[in-house]
Amino acid sequence: MTDFLRFTMERFTPYAVAAPLLARALSQLRETRVVDLCSGGGGPWRDLVHRIPAVGGPTVTVTLTDAFPNRVAYATLSRETGGTVRGDADPVNAIDVPERLAGFRTLFTGLHHFRPRDARAILADAVHHRTGIAVFEITERSLLSLLGMLFLPLFVLLATPFIRPFRWSRLLVTYLIPLVPLAVWFDSTVSCLRSYTPNELNAMTEDLRDDYAWEVGILPSAPFLTRVTYAIGVPRRDA
Repeated sequence: MTDFLRFTMERFTPYAVAAPLLARALSQLRETRVVDLCSGGGGPWRDLVHRIPAVGGPTVTVTLTDAFPNRVAYATLSRETGGTVRGDADPVNAIDVPERLAGFRTLFTGLHHFRPRDARAILADAVHHRTGIAVFEITERSLLSLLGMLFLPLFVLLATPFIRPFRWSRLLVTYLIPLVPLAVWFDSTVSCLRSYTPNELNAMTEDLRDDYAWEVGILPSAPFLTRVTYAIGVPRRDA
């Protein structure tokens, strides 16, 4: 499933709209290190690592982390990006990121997996460590998004032969036993239902604004008429 999500991110780049926002925040903080949380198979970073400097941001290095690290995917991305994107082999809790993982934190298509209390704790942990954080969600709690999820199983069937690295086990649980298409549909549908709205994100950050500047909003994203909800927090310079 994480390989499929990474493949979708790389082929269709729905998070390309995040690049200018990240470029601005990273430049403001003069930060070149990114720590990506809940990375799955790597998410959109193969594209973003090149797109951020192309829109005026710094050249960055990215450390991928997850509670269940996909080490095979990490190794592939590291090899293909010359080590610019690399993975941390140890499990990492997004609510309590180790001190050794310093840098601007990002979280793509992952905040909705956490209940409100834990989602806020992820943001609060970044504030506690005085580091910037940006969360982006391509899922949305809307009827249009839920209807779009109905086409995902078909898309999984069409896309699977092109996903790398190749695995026979992926073919088994996609075509012979269609676990992956059904699981992707179920997970994506639940993700839509659990996605946070801008108002809810504003409420989460309400008591984290004393010495942090927060920007919350929605951006249109091609090619599937989808929208990206985001929240970005950076330390205030005068704090």
